[in-house]
Amino acid sequence: MKSLYQRAGLALLCSAMFAGCGGSGGSMALSGTILTLNKPDLVLINNGNGETLAISSGQTTFVFTKLVKPDEDFDIEVQNQPTGAKCTAVGTTNKGKASVYTAYQIQFSCLTNPYTLGGTVTGLDTKGLVLTNGSDTVSVLPPTTPGATVNFTFPTKVGDGSPYGVTILTQPKDTSKVCTVSNNIGNMPAGDFNGIVVTCQ
Repeated sequence: MKSLYQRAGLALLCSAMFAGCGGSGGSMALSGTILTLNKPDLVLINNGNGETLAISSGQTTFVFTKLVKPDEDFDIEVQNQPTGAKCTAVGTTNKGKASVYTAYQIQFSCLTNPYTLGGTVTGLDTKGLVLTNGSDTVSVLPPTTPGATVNFTFPTKVGDGSPYGVTILTQPKDTSKVCTVSNNIGNMPAGDFNGIVVTCQ
């Protein structure tokens, strides 16, 4: 008799756990991967049943808790984009009818918001100055008005929060002046940054 009660209790427990995971005869957990998520606040939603799922910064996999039935429609979308980034579904992996080929292969890819990196140069009077940020370079020409300040921007944008480090690759030619750079190391803010200062004297 005792074993009968235990079995009944286990059955009820399993039933309750199953209901908590979605119930309704579902047998598959919608799951997948997230590529290059380096920002917080991403939230996914399954429009098929309304379940939402918060994703942490750096997380690479996810699993929805509500199980779905074979051939049940699912539509996983981004309900809330991460702060400073944008995530999109890879191909059509986020939509379809649940099966062993679709329910576990959902993919999203995230890209950190890019911003312009640049600054100013003072005292430049000849050609040849080249600045570098990693493999990205920019040549800075002297101003048309002698003594004027020159603005510059790197051709490749830098992702929000990504590190930058600007140095002088080549000094200007045919001059005794030497250029130095300041305010040149840091992490990209959530917007364009034009605070790098190059002084030639």
